[in-house]
Amino acid sequence: MRLRVAWAVALALAVGLAVGAVVVVIGRSDSSPAPPVPKASPQSVANLTCSGPPPPRTRAGDRAGFSEGAVLGGRQGASLEAELAGIAATGARYLRIDVDWSAIEQSPGTHDWSAVDRIVDTAHACGLDVIGLLAYTPAWARGPGSTEHSPPTDPATFASFARAAVQRYASRGVKAWEIWNEPNLTFYWLPAPDPAAYAALLGPAYDAIKAVDPSSTVITGGLAPAENQPRKEAMKPLPFLEAVYRAGGAGKFDAVGYHPYTYPAMPTDDPGDGPFVTTTPRLHDVMTKHGDKQKQVWGTEMGAPTQPTTPPTFVAQYLTRAYSRWDRWSFTGPLIWYAYLDAGTNPTDVEDNLGLVRADFVTKEPAFAAFEKAMRRR
Repeated sequence: MRLRVAWAVALALAVGLAVGAVVVVIGRSDSSPAPPVPKASPQSVANLTCSGPPPPRTRAGDRAGFSEGAVLGGRQGASLEAELAGIAATGARYLRIDVDWSAIEQSPGTHDWSAVDRIVDTAHACGLDVIGLLAYTPAWARGPGSTEHSPPTDPATFASFARAAVQRYASRGVKAWEIWNEPNLTFYWLPAPDPAAYAALLGPAYDAIKAVDPSSTVITGGLAPAENQPRKEAMKPLPFLEAVYRAGGAGKFDAVGYHPYTYPAMPTDDPGDGPFVTTTPRLHDVMTKHGDKQKQVWGTEMGAPTQPTTPPTFVAQYLTRAYSRWDRWSFTGPLIWYAYLDAGTNPTDVEDNLGLVRADFVTKEPAFAAFEKAMRRR
């Protein structure tokens, strides 16, 4: 399973590189002043452990966290502890993890929870709250010629898996569950985004989760920005959410998930349909229209790679502006950064370079210091 970067934005970056447009996009005027870039030297965070109490959290830290993607399932021992202890040390509260149905239940009724157990227990030891991403379909539960990114033929099978996951992890402190990832992208919902089919998956899963743990928070699958994508590849988040409501999704979630990636533009740049400053409040407008004004938009993924066109100085300003603006909105929940640790070492691969810490556990400055500074706001 490939790592989780907003595909539409990644494609926009590739197009921008091809036509030399990146400098123009980054250089757009922004009504917000450029934040100061923190001064810090790279440091190793390879030996951190969860042996002591986590640092006290501010209001900002309580509304933030990290998503590490599929590679986290392969970590164990000291490297896993160092990664999660490092996340906790930033002052962020949440860890979003994959609870991958296609890997856990490869045969009906037979579950291998070992990787998720390891992560959940280490996160608990480090004082982190887990957001469990329930997604992806095993071969036995989907149609012929499909992939794990195809929905199940029978939503009840997914609901049964969701029930089993909550039964296992609610007592271990997992209280938030996200239903699928970026269902408005064809890549994650084959053969094409289908809000009615997603609503049919969401409803039974919500009921199953609430039957086990009524106090849990159920989040819709985080919607990708889907800018400038043909309909066959993506559906924009606003019409997708509207269609989920029309298909009976009302009352089957506690929060709306959204992935407000904007790089190579700054989050507070708004060319008229800005994924961050424009679409985020409009999603809540849709919720309000359907009687869900009291519910929040959760940013379950956002990030930017450290590459030549978006170096650590850019990422430092990018995340500072994102968290500052996000925290001004009363209708937003947590904003989860993708990611803490790089997934690899290939300098030309976007998905290898989304961390604030290199794969060798050396911090990327000033981006890492900027995140820690953002977490200290009260």
